[in-house]
Amino acid sequence: MIREVSLLSYIPDFLKDYTEMRVIQEVMEPEIQTMENETEVLFDNQFISSSNLESLRRYEKMLQLPVMPHETLEDRRFKALTKWNRIIPYTKVTLKQRLAVLCGEDGYTLEIDPQKKVIVRVALKSKRNLNEVKEMLEEFVPCNMVIDLDLLYNQHSLISNYKHKQLGAWSHRHIRDEVLIDGE
Repeated sequence: MIREVSLLSYIPDFLKDYTEMRVIQEVMEPEIQTMENETEVLFDNQFISSSNLESLRRYEKMLQLPVMPHETLEDRRFKALTKWNRIIPYTKVTLKQRLAVLCGEDGYTLEIDPQKKVIVRVALKSKRNLNEVKEMLEEFVPCNMVIDLDLLYNQHSLISNYKHKQLGAWSHRHIRDEVLIDGE
């Protein structure tokens, strides 16, 4: 929405009576209006949701989005916004939410090491999602951080709940790598 510029409204009332001041303001108004219009367009083009077609094309090129001939301007904006929101910086809270979606609330552990390392352990019950977690972390974690992703193997504290006879029915690999169920 472009505002109409009136320079006369900016000068004091006692100066408005002088013809010279009115003429100066009237001569400057078109120039100032042009600058105001261009500033408004530049401001709108900073954001995908309000950008014009030319600016939207730049976003699409930057995001490597294909343009389909039947898409409206709003469809193209939505597609660009969707992709853009996947690449913006995320927080630890958002990372936890995404991991919870993939692995369940108790299906992972997350630790962010001060040495720029993201350590994620996926619980055995969610191990089928390990590849999706890997892809999400590669997309999500900044490039200057190292991703340490592995399975959260069964620990001694869990295994100690079983009797030796129960454990004897399984191989070492099964005990370490599989979800242990009492009646198995």
